[in-house]
Amino acid sequence: MRVDNNLHEIFPSARWIGMPEVFRGRSSPLLRREFKVEATVTSATLTICGLGYYEAYLNGCRVGDHVLDPAQTDYDLRCLYVTYDVTSQLQPGYNVLGVMLGDGWFNQDCVWCDGKGLPYGPPRLLAQLTIDQSNGTCLVVSTDENWFCAIGPITRSNVYAGESYDARLEIPGWNIPGFDAVGWKSVEILSPPGGRLEPQLIPPIKVIEEIVPVSITEPCVGCWVVDMGQNFAGWARIRVNAPAGTLIRLRFSETIAPDGMVDMASTGVFAIRVEQTDTYICKGGGLETWEPRFTYHGFRYVEITGWPGRPTHEEITGIVVHTALLPAGSFKCSDERLNQLHQMVLWTHRSNLHGIPEDCPVRERCGWLGDAHLVCEYSIYNFQGQAFWEKYLDDIETTRVRNGGLPFYIAPGKRTCGTASPDWMAALILIPWYLYVYYGNRYVLEQHWEGMRAVLEHFRHKADNWLVEGGLGDWCDPKNSTAPTYTPPILTTTIWFYECARIMSKVANQLGHSDDACRYDEWICHIRQSFIVNLYDSKCCTFGSQTADAMALHFGLVPSGSESGVFRSLVRDVRETHNLHSSVGIMGIRYLFEVLIRFGQGHTALDLMHQNTYPSFGDLISRGATTLWEYWGEPEVDQSNGPRSLNHPMMGGFDNLFYNTLAGIRPDCDHPGFKHFFLEPYPIRGLTWVKAYHDSPHGRIVSEWRQENGYFEWKIEVPTDTTATARMPYGQDIRKLEPGNYLLTNQCDENAQMGRKTQ
Repeated sequence: MRVDNNLHEIFPSARWIGMPEVFRGRSSPLLRREFKVEATVTSATLTICGLGYYEAYLNGCRVGDHVLDPAQTDYDLRCLYVTYDVTSQLQPGYNVLGVMLGDGWFNQDCVWCDGKGLPYGPPRLLAQLTIDQSNGTCLVVSTDENWFCAIGPITRSNVYAGESYDARLEIPGWNIPGFDAVGWKSVEILSPPGGRLEPQLIPPIKVIEEIVPVSITEPCVGCWVVDMGQNFAGWARIRVNAPAGTLIRLRFSETIAPDGMVDMASTGVFAIRVEQTDTYICKGGGLETWEPRFTYHGFRYVEITGWPGRPTHEEITGIVVHTALLPAGSFKCSDERLNQLHQMVLWTHRSNLHGIPEDCPVRERCGWLGDAHLVCEYSIYNFQGQAFWEKYLDDIETTRVRNGGLPFYIAPGKRTCGTASPDWMAALILIPWYLYVYYGNRYVLEQHWEGMRAVLEHFRHKADNWLVEGGLGDWCDPKNSTAPTYTPPILTTTIWFYECARIMSKVANQLGHSDDACRYDEWICHIRQSFIVNLYDSKCCTFGSQTADAMALHFGLVPSGSESGVFRSLVRDVRETHNLHSSVGIMGIRYLFEVLIRFGQGHTALDLMHQNTYPSFGDLISRGATTLWEYWGEPEVDQSNGPRSLNHPMMGGFDNLFYNTLAGIRPDCDHPGFKHFFLEPYPIRGLTWVKAYHDSPHGRIVSEWRQENGYFEWKIEVPTDTTATARMPYGQDIRKLEPGNYLLTNQCDENAQMGRKTQ
């Protein structure tokens, strides 16, 4: 589908250009334009959209520090551009604007294609350089037929398969004034991708940090395996001194085989049919430093062949690359296992932030909706992600345009996997609601109201007697990584129907749609009644599984007066039926620990988090996990196609409990954006102290507590222009707090007393 684009509004004199395909082959082309500045530059901006990826230079110096730019979108519906202040990079006289283009997602024609037409076309560039000069004139340099192009040293790039670089093909000086461009080809004017041009408002992808390897081994002669000690997303930088023509190959994996060689299975080669591989051909003549530009990998291990001699820790560096979201929270406690699990969640989430919330940085790299709505809340607690999640909602909206008003499973991209099941498309209701509750963004509800309404109506259309079949359900619970074993999808999908109806009633009231609000209130009653009548086992006081009982308790779907009975069934299932193990997948793991702690079984939750035998996080840690796996590592699952991903954030929903339960920092949906919020920590036996903060839109909220020698001490910070309701543990004392710092103390028994406010 094509939409009217606004090219001439943003780039009045620019046209899309690229290298003629007959010359390009698989290479990343170099494009250049030389121009003359007549006077001193008073200000200059470069507005640019290079598809799929670009790297821009002015007079030989990089413009900005973005990588893998711009963020992925449905390019025939919208394309993102970036504007840079480049005043300091220009000079009177001759100047050169140079751009290197990569295929990126725009021309991803290697994986998941199979004749499906995933590529949008060859790489192309749209740019406009606007220069204000001291003589009062304005010089505009735009992409047009006056540019020239040539083959560059990147001979192949693909976001999945990797990058090949032949340093012998480098063209020294190609992006500086005075370069002799004899032999360069004229660019080709290309058609627009079709989408509207929009500014890239989310933080860019950047190089975030560097990792020094923990070991380098030689499992076979001439084959070196580098262990970075951490699974992450990015690439490797090499420093090498070798003769011209030396070919160095790097293969990236998440794990190694028993013989010490890299094991590529978990990277999904059975599905994508490529391996994460970079190659570098040396130009010779001294020390060479190289890292790829237009690809990224999910990995812990790097296999290196072709290296002259033995590589050292100084010559191989891990480069962590992801969307540069600033931190918005911190959690630490006296229990190192909990701290370790929190860090695993953060590493996993960071590994899957590349312009969209990915499911994994290896096999798929897709924005699956169900994964995203289970990740969103803990992402907000930990990172300043407002613009990031708003952009992803817009991606979901573009999938609706393609699909008659309903979202696909994946956004954005042409690999849609069909119309989403109800529990996955619930993301279009849940994520706007989270942005409203945590940031106070009412306009997000307004912007997505029609889509949210379409999703809820689809739930109702799919419902039979107010129960909804057809969901994917509690994905990846133990013993089955492809379908739920313990919890029938009708249970979880109907719970999401209930929760989405409850949210939509509130949204409708907020936006003034009173008729819809009344209708949804009726739905809420019908769904709850049918859920209990048809799915509740009153004799055994259970909905049949840990996930079902935990979610029913959390969302208030338990028969009135039966909460304690259902909770006892849940605890009995954990401690007795499963011998202190969980039997949950991606939905149950989000709520299980919170429910256990809030209903008085914090020690059971802690025991579960310390469990070290299958299925448990401790078991995965003992097997080398530094990030969350897509599954519980089942050895008996048919893995003829290879194991699942070892870096999957959908399993991280439990991270919410560190903030909203142990530290007790919770937003108030009636006063969104933390204008008013709740502070209600749940100290549990076995924890001595907790320290946490969250940077709300109004400032930092701090909740730190310590319990020892029979006393509980709680430090609180309430930011300016907010109020908080604090409930003191070990008693029923509740205090309304104005902005300020507080120190509250209490005996660890029912005779608790409130403390004092500190200045």
